[in-house]
Amino acid sequence: MRVLARVFGILFALALPARAQDARPHVAIHVDSRDAEVMTEALHNAANLIETLRKEASSVAIEIVANGPGTSMFIDSLSPVKDEVRRILATYPDVVMSACAVSLAHTEDAMKQPLTILPEARIIPSGAVRIMELEEQHWAYLKP
Repeated sequence: MRVLARVFGILFALALPARAQDARPHVAIHVDSRDAEVMTEALHNAANLIETLRKEASSVAIEIVANGPGTSMFIDSLSPVKDEVRRILATYPDVVMSACAVSLAHTEDAMKQPLTILPEARIIPSGAVRIMELEEQHWAYLKP
């Protein structure tokens, strides 16, 4: 009987979405503005969440998702906050930084030149779809 209960427990855990198995809070921070203050606030919101929860002996999963004009946050030649992006990731390496491929392609077309994306950011197919996926997994949504 114990073996059967254990098997059912494992199967149940595998059927749950990844978010349900991870009890930490999860926060998606959305940046869709080219305003340096908004970008800085997003980065500082991430740091503040991590530090506040550390004081409570807890942790948080954070993903910053940039789309539209916000993707300039991760474009080397356009980012007004690239040094702060690097500082935040050096201090908090688990923060995920995601840049929308659709928006990057539009920017590249408009500029008529290839873009260099900061190595700290990963390119995702669509920022809007990524935010939708995270919300479906019950991530909290924060927009500075």
